[in-house]
Amino acid sequence: MSTSGVLSTIQTHLEGITNPTPQVVVRGEPIIINASPTFSFWLQSHSQDFETLGDRSTRLSITIRCYWRLEQAQQVKESLELEIYNAIVSIKQKLSADALLGGNCQYSICGTADSGYLEQSGITYKVITLPFDVDVYGEETITP
Repeated sequence: MSTSGVLSTIQTHLEGITNPTPQVVVRGEPIIINASPTFSFWLQSHSQDFETLGDRSTRLSITIRCYWRLEQAQQVKESLELEIYNAIVSIKQKLSADALLGGNCQYSICGTADSGYLEQSGITYKVITLPFDVDVYGEETITP
Protein backbone atom coordinates (compact mmCIF):
# COMPACT_ATOMS: atom_id res chain seq x y z
CA MET A 1 0.00 0.00 0.00
CA SER A 2 1.34 3.41 -0.91
CA THR A 3 0.39 7.03 -1.47
CA SER A 4 2.03 7.02 -4.91
CA GLY A 5 -0.05 3.98 -5.89
CA VAL A 6 -3.20 5.71 -4.65
CA LEU A 7 -2.48 8.82 -6.74
CA SER A 8 -1.65 6.82 -9.87
CA THR A 9 -4.83 4.77 -9.54
CA ILE A 10 -7.01 7.87 -9.05
CA GLN A 11 -5.48 9.38 -12.20
CA THR A 12 -6.19 6.21 -14.18
CA HIS A 13 -9.80 6.13 -12.99
CA LEU A 14 -10.41 9.81 -13.81
CA GLU A 15 -8.86 9.36 -17.27
CA GLY A 16 -11.25 6.42 -17.83
CA ILE A 17 -14.43 8.44 -17.31
CA THR A 18 -16.53 8.77 -20.46
CA ASN A 19 -19.60 10.70 -19.31
CA PRO A 20 -18.35 13.38 -19.62
CA THR A 21 -14.93 12.64 -21.06
CA PRO A 22 -12.32 14.92 -19.52
CA GLN A 23 -10.17 16.71 -22.08
CA VAL A 24 -7.29 16.66 -19.63
CA VAL A 25 -6.60 15.14 -16.20
CA VAL A 26 -4.11 17.10 -14.09
CA ARG A 27 -2.35 15.78 -11.01
CA GLY A 28 -2.18 18.91 -8.88
CA GLU A 29 -4.16 22.13 -8.90
CA PRO A 30 -3.95 23.57 -12.42
CA ILE A 31 -2.41 27.00 -12.93
CA ILE A 32 -3.83 27.35 -16.44
CA ILE A 33 -6.94 25.61 -17.74
CA ASN A 34 -6.68 25.09 -21.49
CA ALA A 35 -9.47 22.58 -22.07
CA SER A 36 -13.02 22.04 -20.89
CA PRO A 37 -13.72 19.94 -18.97
CA THR A 38 -10.46 19.65 -17.06
CA PHE A 39 -10.38 17.19 -14.16
CA SER A 40 -7.74 17.64 -11.48
CA PHE A 41 -6.86 16.16 -8.13
CA TRP A 42 -4.34 16.85 -5.41
CA LEU A 43 -3.35 15.87 -1.92
CA GLN A 44 -5.12 18.22 0.49
CA SER A 45 -3.81 16.70 3.71
CA HIS A 46 -1.83 13.74 5.00
CA SER A 47 -2.23 12.71 8.62
CA GLN A 48 -1.40 9.78 10.85
CA ASP A 49 -4.39 7.52 11.29
CA PHE A 50 -2.93 5.10 13.85
CA GLU A 51 0.35 3.49 14.83
CA THR A 52 1.34 -0.06 15.78
CA LEU A 53 4.68 -1.37 17.04
CA GLY A 54 5.80 -1.97 13.44
CA ASP A 55 4.19 0.70 11.28
CA ARG A 56 2.12 3.86 10.88
CA SER A 57 -1.08 4.09 8.91
CA THR A 58 -2.13 7.32 7.27
CA ARG A 59 -5.24 9.14 6.16
CA LEU A 60 -5.08 11.06 2.88
CA SER A 61 -7.60 13.77 2.09
CA ILE A 62 -7.65 14.34 -1.65
CA THR A 63 -9.49 17.09 -3.47
CA ILE A 64 -10.95 16.27 -6.87
CA ARG A 65 -12.00 19.33 -8.87
CA CYS A 66 -13.47 19.59 -12.36
CA TYR A 67 -13.56 22.79 -14.41
CA TRP A 68 -15.87 23.88 -17.23
CA ARG A 69 -15.46 27.19 -19.00
CA LEU A 70 -18.66 29.14 -18.40
CA GLU A 71 -20.69 29.99 -21.50
CA GLN A 72 -23.32 32.71 -21.81
CA ALA A 73 -26.00 30.97 -23.92
CA GLN A 74 -28.85 29.60 -21.77
CA GLN A 75 -29.13 26.37 -23.75
CA VAL A 76 -25.41 25.70 -23.22
CA LYS A 77 -25.78 26.43 -19.49
CA GLU A 78 -28.63 23.92 -19.21
CA SER A 79 -26.68 21.14 -20.95
CA LEU A 80 -23.67 22.03 -18.79
CA GLU A 81 -25.69 21.38 -15.62
CA LEU A 82 -26.51 17.87 -16.86
CA GLU A 83 -22.85 17.28 -17.73
CA ILE A 84 -21.82 18.40 -14.25
CA TYR A 85 -24.33 16.04 -12.65
CA ASN A 86 -23.06 13.20 -14.84
CA ALA A 87 -19.46 14.00 -13.86
CA ILE A 88 -20.27 13.77 -10.15
CA VAL A 89 -22.06 10.44 -10.59
CA SER A 90 -19.35 9.04 -12.90
CA ILE A 91 -16.48 9.98 -10.59
CA LYS A 92 -18.22 8.51 -7.54
CA GLN A 93 -19.11 5.31 -9.42
CA LYS A 94 -15.58 4.86 -10.79
CA LEU A 95 -13.89 5.40 -7.42
CA SER A 96 -16.45 3.36 -5.45
CA ALA A 97 -16.10 0.41 -7.84
CA ASP A 98 -12.42 0.18 -6.82
CA ALA A 99 -12.61 1.30 -3.19
CA LEU A 100 -9.23 -0.34 -2.45
CA LEU A 101 -7.66 1.57 -5.38
CA GLY A 102 -5.96 -1.44 -6.89
CA GLY A 103 -4.81 -2.72 -3.50
CA ASN A 104 -3.06 0.56 -2.63
CA CYS A 105 -5.32 1.39 0.31
CA GLN A 106 -7.47 -0.24 2.94
CA TYR A 107 -10.49 2.05 2.55
CA SER A 108 -11.68 5.04 0.52
CA ILE A 109 -14.83 7.12 0.34
CA CYS A 110 -16.08 10.09 -1.68
CA GLY A 111 -17.63 12.90 0.29
CA THR A 112 -20.32 15.40 -0.67
CA ALA A 113 -19.82 17.12 -4.02
CA ASP A 114 -20.10 20.91 -4.12
CA SER A 115 -20.48 23.10 -7.19
CA GLY A 116 -19.73 26.74 -7.67
CA TYR A 117 -17.82 29.28 -9.73
CA LEU A 118 -14.15 30.13 -9.88
CA GLU A 119 -12.48 32.99 -11.69
CA GLN A 120 -8.98 32.39 -12.95
CA SER A 121 -7.00 34.72 -15.23
CA GLY A 122 -10.17 36.69 -15.99
CA ILE A 123 -12.12 33.60 -17.09
CA THR A 124 -15.05 32.22 -15.09
CA TYR A 125 -15.36 28.46 -14.67
CA LYS A 126 -18.13 26.33 -13.27
CA VAL A 127 -16.46 23.87 -10.89
CA ILE A 128 -17.33 20.82 -8.88
CA THR A 129 -15.26 19.81 -5.89
CA LEU A 130 -15.34 16.34 -4.34
CA PRO A 131 -13.45 15.41 -1.18
CA PHE A 132 -12.01 11.90 -1.30
CA ASP A 133 -10.63 10.27 1.86
CA VAL A 134 -8.26 7.32 1.69
CA ASP A 135 -6.79 5.17 4.47
CA VAL A 136 -3.39 3.63 3.74
CA TYR A 137 -2.57 1.00 6.37
CA GLY A 138 1.06 0.26 7.16
CA GLU A 139 2.38 3.03 4.92
CA GLU A 140 5.41 3.86 7.08
CA THR A 141 7.53 1.12 8.62
CA ILE A 142 8.83 1.76 12.14
CA THR A 143 12.19 0.19 12.88
CA PRO A 144 13.56 0.24 16.41
